[in-house]
Amino acid sequence: MRLLRPLLMVWMVLWAFSWALVGSIAWALFSAVAWLLLVLGATNAQAQEIEVNASGIFLNAEGDVLTAKHAVTGCRALFVLKDGRVSEASILAWSQDLDIAVLRTTLKPYLSATFAQTPLAPEASVGVFAESHSALQRLSGRATLVSNAMTVPGGDDLHLLSGVQPGASGSGVMGGNGLILGMVVERVGAAPHAAGRVLSRGPGRPAGGATQVRALSSAQVTRFLRDHHIPFGESDAAQLGPTQSPAARAATLSVGVLCG
Repeated sequence: MRLLRPLLMVWMVLWAFSWALVGSIAWALFSAVAWLLLVLGATNAQAQEIEVNASGIFLNAEGDVLTAKHAVTGCRALFVLKDGRVSEASILAWSQDLDIAVLRTTLKPYLSATFAQTPLAPEASVGVFAESHSALQRLSGRATLVSNAMTVPGGDDLHLLSGVQPGASGSGVMGGNGLILGMVVERVGAAPHAAGRVLSRGPGRPAGGATQVRALSSAQVTRFLRDHHIPFGESDAAQLGPTQSPAARAATLSVGVLCG
């Protein structure tokens, strides 16, 4: 409720000003406006403090959101959250095999994702940024953070050595140039064919340290989007300058997903 205290102070000042200088009519007007500000501020603060189940990223100007399918399965109600705004969401397209879903929302993004047109080479090991929506809201120093994970060579999927916590399912994997290289799906065991563990938040899903995380590659994601005629951005041109932070861009693209 960080916004309530300053808004309450505004209300008190307006009350004193109107009562002393103008009289009862102005008092009623100022009070109504101030109380409206208090209600809106409380709603905004509550929305910002909700602990979401999973993450997503904006795909286009229409407000479509990319996320993991397992994070939106079996929901009686489905919502997305961004900067204190809340929107009801519906599943527009999905694939159980890929564990991918696109949500239709009423949110209008300031920025939407640009996927890498040329996929990361399978043998490459590079620094990337991936984090859950909830963690991004609390992340200090994100304006200077360049990377927090490394890609692991090998395989058709994109694998990371990362410490992402439950709630990261559906978050974007961003390269240092600001392009989206993939989408986080699950934490996996280090041994071959080890069972995976989903990274959406829920009972019995404890946090862990740095481990291997599986993500869908940009090629897998964009193929799915094309097949379902969902608009998206794609390029090999850098979206960030040399001194700009992928973490800050990731925070702008990130959306919270709440499955009720």
